Amino acid sequence: MNILRIISYFSFVGLLFTLGCNQPSEGEKLAQTYCSSCHIFPEPSLLDKNTWKNNIMPVMAKQLGLQIVNGEVYPDIQKGVDNQYQSISAISPEDWEKIVAFYQKNAPEKLPNQGREPISAITDLFSVKPVSITQSSFPSLTYIKIDTANQQIYAASDALLSIFDKKNTAILSQKLTETIVDIDFGISLQKSGSRTGYLTNIGILNPNDLTKGTLNSFNLSEKNNFKNTGLVIENLPRPVQSISVDLDKDGLIDQLICGYGNKNGALIWYKNLGKNNYKQFIIRSLPGAIKAYIDDVNKDGLPDIWVLFAQAQEGIFLFTNKGKSAEGALQFETKEILRFSPVNGSSFFELVDLNNDGLKDILYTSGDNADYSTHLLKNYHGVYGFLNVGKNNSSSPQFQQAFFYPINGCFKALARDFDKDGDVDIATIAYFPDFKNQPKEGFVYLENKGKFAFKASSIKEVNAGNWLVMDAADLDADGDEDIVLGNFDRNKRGRINESKKDTAVLVLVNKLK
Repeated sequence: MNILRIISYFSFVGLLFTLGCNQPSEGEKLAQTYCSSCHIFPEPSLLDKNTWKNNIMPVMAKQLGLQIVNGEVYPDIQKGVDNQYQSISAISPEDWEKIVAFYQKNAPEKLPNQGREPISAITDLFSVKPVSITQSSFPSLTYIKIDTANQQIYAASDALLSIFDKKNTAILSQKLTETIVDIDFGISLQKSGSRTGYLTNIGILNPNDLTKGTLNSFNLSEKNNFKNTGLVIENLPRPVQSISVDLDKDGLIDQLICGYGNKNGALIWYKNLGKNNYKQFIIRSLPGAIKAYIDDVNKDGLPDIWVLFAQAQEGIFLFTNKGKSAEGALQFETKEILRFSPVNGSSFFELVDLNNDGLKDILYTSGDNADYSTHLLKNYHGVYGFLNVGKNNSSSPQFQQAFFYPINGCFKALARDFDKDGDVDIATIAYFPDFKNQPKEGFVYLENKGKFAFKASSIKEVNAGNWLVMDAADLDADGDEDIVLGNFDRNKRGRINESKKDTAVLVLVNKLK
């Protein structure tokens, strides 16, 4: 009996000790409160100690209204109403130091490695053809597209729109005043002939909150005569994508704009009022909208919107169209589908059936490293597959992660059956690869060997540029998927093969017959 009491006593003490150890520290509680005000709570394990201390914390302190002078933290004092000086800080210096101490205690000395073998194999599936744009001062492609019906390639670089035929011969070089990052061709790509649509002009490429972006209409004749047919919408917050769609089903084509912005931005619906007049409606007033798709998810006849936000509140969201309100504005029900860390570097996603079950899955890339931790290779960068496991209105999680393939700085991925064996392969580009140790990460072909077990390979010409944009389609009308890569390499980052005539585009012609 005494032995049982002793065992019970020590079991009780052990339970109290365990509960005590599981209690969050004061620093963690403060971090949960303040660091979650703009985005989801970033775990200390996401970055190393030095990066937290020297790169992230000073920026976050400033965001919370603190100033760091000679290593000491002070409240930011500014002149307010009635010329009275007051603190604008959201947190005291003492509480801030507790947050810093929490991250310093719990962050790793360095991040773990990728946990895979370096990519060394060279694929024999594609023959690679380099293309130069002689009128451009340096390769700075911000958009690339394959037109299957016309068997052409569209490339926007350095305020220049170029068109190449399937033999890579330039058939148009049109100087523009805009920086084109997206072209919406509408339905005009469905058959050969002339092209019409809309050009998305980002305004200023570098991060900013100026509203210098525009949407312009264009016409491209069958003889490749290009004409900018007019300004449609101006004063846009650094837009990166536009979609022409009749969102309110009134018979007029509206515009959906991904206004990425920087600290400010929005997902915007421009309702078509007729006679080239539009009325602005904000769907979500947060920055970072980078990629959108239109899809009638609940089959009610109204267009719904899928959007990836890649700034602060990173994640994929579904905006279900609920129709017009009494005031005439559209109502959207917002659902968080997937949520990511603010240092994830979300860069792209695709709605695509990954496992041939008839449901649209999500292919997602994480790898934008142009932030306060740009020096750091992150083991969680790469390409992810999330399978649709239920109905869209299900209360259970709709998407579950099926695979992750680590690639430093992964910027875009496209899922296609490149080898035509019945399953989905993946082509990826990385704008921030490990230039020193793994430059072949710049382009990776992931051949699906079954059940998302991938064989990775690259191309010999991967170091000819720094690949920012990519498209895949049947360029030469032979029944298989080809690939085009666009080089944005103003500073020749990581370049190995220098040449007098820089490669702007790589055309990867699929050799399957």
